Amino acid sequence: MIKKIYFLENSKKQYDGSYRCNPILRGAELAIINYSEELAKKGYEVFVLNNCLKSCEINKVKYFNINNKNNKFECDVAIANADANLFSNVKSRKNFLFSHSIQNFEKFLKKNQLFSFLKYKPKVLCFSRYHLNNRSFLTSFYGKKLIIPSIDNDFFDTPLEKNEINENAIFYSRADRNSNLVLQIWKNLYSKIPRSQKLFVTSDVDINYEDMEKFNIQKKEFMNKHDLINFLKKFRLLIIPGHKGEVFCNVAEEAKALGIPIVTLGLGALNERVIDNYNGFSCNNISDFEDKILNLLQNDSLYLKFKNNLIKDRGLHKWKDSIESLILLF
Repeated sequence: MIKKIYFLENSKKQYDGSYRCNPILRGAELAIINYSEELAKKGYEVFVLNNCLKSCEINKVKYFNINNKNNKFECDVAIANADANLFSNVKSRKNFLFSHSIQNFEKFLKKNQLFSFLKYKPKVLCFSRYHLNNRSFLTSFYGKKLIIPSIDNDFFDTPLEKNEINENAIFYSRADRNSNLVLQIWKNLYSKIPRSQKLFVTSDVDINYEDMEKFNIQKKEFMNKHDLINFLKKFRLLIIPGHKGEVFCNVAEEAKALGIPIVTLGLGALNERVIDNYNGFSCNNISDFEDKILNLLQNDSLYLKFKNNLIKDRGLHKWKDSIESLILLF
């Protein structure tokens, strides 16, 4: 019988469950916080070994610093974040590995993962069908399984106005996830876009002040969760091409939960985040991408149709649903 579960994580980020609103945390760390707390709600003993500043208990999850080698922890299940070498910190009956990348075999070897894989025999947990299908057998030879994550419940619980028409577009992702393409398309379309409509991009996007002024583009810093919700829900559409390294895309799910249609090229896992012509558009090429962005910016009735479809479907997949898939794997 499964009773004790350990999550193992060794990024430089010093966090525990009280940091869930902090913008320094990304999808990987938030997944650990949410999965651990949902398992604790189910009555499991749950521990997180990471670089937390001090030992503590948050929402029935116990946090310990992973660099404290005085203890050899024993558990029924260990789930390591992206690094099979972390299993050396525990003695467990079953091992699973959260994967956040496709990871080719060369990179796998460079990170010295092979020996630990052979020793600890983890099953790899993938976060999308794209991820599952493209993660090489050579980096997951003890099996790989699909679990679909979720997002924080606050995104689902925020009140939305069904008939409110928002104006602006946003690219809210890392700059290396095809931000240059978004900027170029916005410039191409600018003569056809009403002057009142703006494009917002994240602060790491490379654009000069002159272009920002000329094409009505503004930058925005990454925000904590509550500020992000209040900011993001005011947008008309999320423009996000996708990227081959995108194995889930939290911001796409967050936008959908706030009633924001998405226009994407479907790169990486983005094709799985959108139902084409129902809650956004998944486009086949750059020309189609431009046309669909312009259509959603100009067509209020289409925008409201997609928005209300998203509002109708809010909360169909929460962490409590995702955790059932994980428990079945145990």
